[in-house]
Amino acid sequence: MQQFPLSRDEHTAMARYLSGIRKQLQDVSDLFTARYGEESGIAKMAVKTLLTSALLEHELAILDNEPEETAERPLEGTVAA
Repeated sequence: MQQFPLSRDEHTAMARYLSGIRKQLQDVSDLFTARYGEESGIAKMAVKTLLTSALLEHELAILDNEPEETAERPLEGTVAA
């Protein structure tokens, strides 16, 4: 499978967008939790969504720290073509 990594500018833009999204989702999560209670379905979903955005942001940061040749390496458990 061919990979198309982000350019440096795209990577920087995505990191900035994800940071903003995570901050907005934190506000949403805080509001829903305060208004509906921690055990409400909507508050739980907001927390899960916040967590997912934080994980995505973290994965992008990990990619930033990997050497270029790592992006070409097949995933563990897959067979290289």
